[in-house]
Amino acid sequence: MQAPSFPDVAISANEHVLRALQLNKDHQATVKTQIEQLENKLAALEKLLATAEEHDEDDFEPEVGGYISVPGSSAISAPITSKELASEDSPFYADSQRRQRYIDFTGYHPMKTKELEDLAEAVRTENHRLYALQEQRNGNAALIQNPPEEFLELNSVGIDWERVASTMTSRHGGRTARECEIKWIGDRHPIINHAQWSQPEISKCRDLMDTYRAQHGHGVAVDWVWVANELKTNRTPLDCMRHGIIRKTHVWTPESDNALLEAVKIYGQNNWLLVARVVSPDATAQQCQNRYQRTLDPTLKRGPWSPAEDAKLQLAVSAYGNSWVDVAVMMEGRSNEQCRDRWNERLDPRINREAWTEEEDKLLMDTVDELGEGKWKAVSEKMGNGRKDSAVSAWLELFLTTSNADLHDPVQGEI
Repeated sequence: MQAPSFPDVAISANEHVLRALQLNKDHQATVKTQIEQLENKLAALEKLLATAEEHDEDDFEPEVGGYISVPGSSAISAPITSKELASEDSPFYADSQRRQRYIDFTGYHPMKTKELEDLAEAVRTENHRLYALQEQRNGNAALIQNPPEEFLELNSVGIDWERVASTMTSRHGGRTARECEIKWIGDRHPIINHAQWSQPEISKCRDLMDTYRAQHGHGVAVDWVWVANELKTNRTPLDCMRHGIIRKTHVWTPESDNALLEAVKIYGQNNWLLVARVVSPDATAQQCQNRYQRTLDPTLKRGPWSPAEDAKLQLAVSAYGNSWVDVAVMMEGRSNEQCRDRWNERLDPRINREAWTEEEDKLLMDTVDELGEGKWKAVSEKMGNGRKDSAVSAWLELFLTTSNADLHDPVQGEI
């Protein structure tokens, strides 16, 4: 008697085996993805540890005077810490939240180079995850083939910016999902053209702006997204607006000076972008900062330098070198330009301010003959006598003028 056959059971068993194999492959792919994510996190952690070690080594702060160390004393502390003021059970919680929102909205917090690198890495990791999920949905064994490089670099659809922000926050802190999305899509995406604008490109951008206004009316705001798309050079709409609108040169007047002073009272000296918007549509943040700090600042001293100031400036330069912004912080009432000029013109011990000797005159002429006129920095370094390049240039002009005058002057007593 023949044994009964069970074709349906055999087929069903084969299907189960194939299904199990596919599930096993998918599970392996998921595990592989998780392993790669862990490896990325470990690599990021190693970078953070290396950075922390560098910071520990660079934590030395030069002694610049003005501090008194009392043995056994403790640092001054407020009765209530800022953390306690901002806690939810604090009576000042609402005020602290308002203050924090104001700081977040008005403060300018640019991403540093390390943050930008980590942002690109986080986006790439997120695109790797998206590609794996897409392969799983399509029934393919995810990550058997490496994801296309173009997808990892250029895709911006479907990215979970909360994940990206979480990665950024764990490394740097304080970056929202919206911040990361705007920074990447609006500035750091590899397809964006950051090259210098050519004159034909600027002309075409302005022609497109005029075309849009002619089609929609001059009172209608220009659609810079449309301009950027029509320009077809991978420029951002904001970049097109910067180069499309012809900006007038701002001229300082008593009225704009008063507006600048009032704006600084409102926004302080750390929000020059907001200050510039109040002063004039044509004023830039840098112009406003320079005008205030060099001319209008009421704390700015304009008189001669005192011996005490000179001594303090020498101490500050010994600590910070030629970083005049840092030096000026130590010099109350003096701008960084004033500190720089005072140092270069009066205090720098390397500069020779004695009268020129005949030997120096000859050395100057020989060096200029060798290197040529106009290369005053090279001439100054070649001479090696402590003369600044500006002094070398001025003395040569005076020397030649005097020599020519002597050659053409009649000899005394000659008729």
